[in-house]
Amino acid sequence: MMTPSGVRDYLRERGSASLTDVALHFDASEDAARAVLDLWVGKGKARPLPAGAACAKAGSCGCACKPEDIFEWVGEQRSAG
Repeated sequence: MMTPSGVRDYLRERGSASLTDVALHFDASEDAARAVLDLWVGKGKARPLPAGAACAKAGSCGCACKPEDIFEWVGEQRSAG
């Protein structure tokens, strides 16, 4: 089950994740995942990365990479203890 705290923990561990990755991880729709991610963006704890951030060559290679919505956690990190 996807909860805001579950998505928070997932992004904290990974640092960043695509909308698709979050939806698949929680077995949820992309719309549901976006709603929870937008909650964290609104609180200033996550941010969307620019389109093409997933492509290692930033889209300049002319590849058929589909731009993905990538979200990065910018809130406090999990404490090591």
